[in-house]
Amino acid sequence: EDSQYYIEDVRKNIIERLSYEKVYKQGYNINTPINLSLQKIATDSLRNGLIAYDQRKGWRGPISNIIYSKSWSKNIDKKYLLENSINWKIAIVKKIKQFSANIELEKNIEGIIRYKDISWTKKEFKDLLKVNDLVYVKKMDNQFYSLQQLPKINGGLVVIDPFTGRILAMSGGFSFKNSEFNRVSQAFRQPGSAFKPFVYALALENQYTPSSL
Repeated sequence: EDSQYYIEDVRKNIIERLSYEKVYKQGYNINTPINLSLQKIATDSLRNGLIAYDQRKGWRGPISNIIYSKSWSKNIDKKYLLENSINWKIAIVKKIKQFSANIELEKNIEGIIRYKDISWTKKEFKDLLKVNDLVYVKKMDNQFYSLQQLPKINGGLVVIDPFTGRILAMSGGFSFKNSEFNRVSQAFRQPGSAFKPFVYALALENQYTPSSL
């Protein structure tokens, strides 16, 4: 799951070069320089960074609010399902107390969200959730879960061997299931500091020195 962006990018490039017919009907074996250990590190690092940044912006609200039934988990829209490697589950809020909330996960598993596990929202439970809200949660220990939300911001990360140019790992976003758009290879990059050499070169040509810049 962690390498979906990498695999899909390779697949698209190969089809573009060789055609769909050759790739899928002539038995090609494609070797890539992907390093699965680095791929997992890259994916986890990107996700953790996006979550940390997003949580600093506060709570935006639940996934949805539904009418409760015993089969509620079977009727969840598939667009809300994420990769297993993210380790998040979808839960429904059953009861709200002052310092905790009772939730139910799929297969009628009961859980509790503690006050300390919503601290990043800077809100009280009564202002945060309602009964029958659908939310993302992450298991902490035993029956305790922390409240999560899908980051509004997204990003990409690529690991390249500087000596060979081989791409060892690539993560094009928080979740491939949520968005297949690859922010490494498909997004238009902002220039950032790439323009600085041109500015500095022009300054040096006009008798400026490093100490005067």
